[in-house]
Amino acid sequence: MRSLPRIDSRYWFCLCAASVFGTNTGDFVGDELHLGHLSGLPWLAGLFALILLLDRIVRRPTPLWFWFAIITVRTAATNVGDMFHDWHIDFVVSIPVILALFVCAVWVYRQFSDAVTTLGDTVRVTPSYWVCMMLAGVLGTLAGDFVSFRLHLTPPGAAVVVGALVTMMLSIGRRGEILAPALYWTTVALIRTAGTAAGDALAHALSLPWSTLLTGLAFLVPVIAFYGTSRLTGRLKAPTLPIQSKQRDGRSLPDE
Repeated sequence: MRSLPRIDSRYWFCLCAASVFGTNTGDFVGDELHLGHLSGLPWLAGLFALILLLDRIVRRPTPLWFWFAIITVRTAATNVGDMFHDWHIDFVVSIPVILALFVCAVWVYRQFSDAVTTLGDTVRVTPSYWVCMMLAGVLGTLAGDFVSFRLHLTPPGAAVVVGALVTMMLSIGRRGEILAPALYWTTVALIRTAGTAAGDALAHALSLPWSTLLTGLAFLVPVIAFYGTSRLTGRLKAPTLPIQSKQRDGRSLPDE
């Protein structure tokens, strides 16, 4: 993607909001739109491809395309996670399988992508990044349901407990910035888990349509405020291009 958000407090806030919203949109697509957990995936895949295309062809790069892609992937991941319930696959099978795939995907991402971009303030978004994000969402959906119902914490209790773990992980990094792949993806998986529990709690309390509307506003308003009305927050630069330099007052300085 041409433009990416910096990894800062705004980024983590929006990712948490996207996780809760994506839980509700996944259920909304499957239940309220009556597409089911499997039939809606091709539509979401097409929407995801369209977002990536628009990111390339629209003249002015903006991190908004990144966030639209994030919420689409999170919606699809919720449906994939719920498909395990449809197939009556128990948590003792589904969670270890998805966890193993997630660990392998993170390893591949780490091997073929640097931890940060050349700007040093955001992660590199590659095809393997989206695989990791999808698996993190599926794992979070299953883990959120497991903590809520199998461990009997209930969705609100699970949201509080796992949310505390997310807070602890964010406190590890300076100013909430976690750039190491292992810490970054562990935090993302925990956010997906907490978001599943929080989204379910709101859906049970308000009904799914109203919960989806509320969490949608909680996601869209800050995302547009943070990234839609200002200049680029973080621009992904091609790592293979050498840094050009200029001669100013006899000194060699990098391009701005």
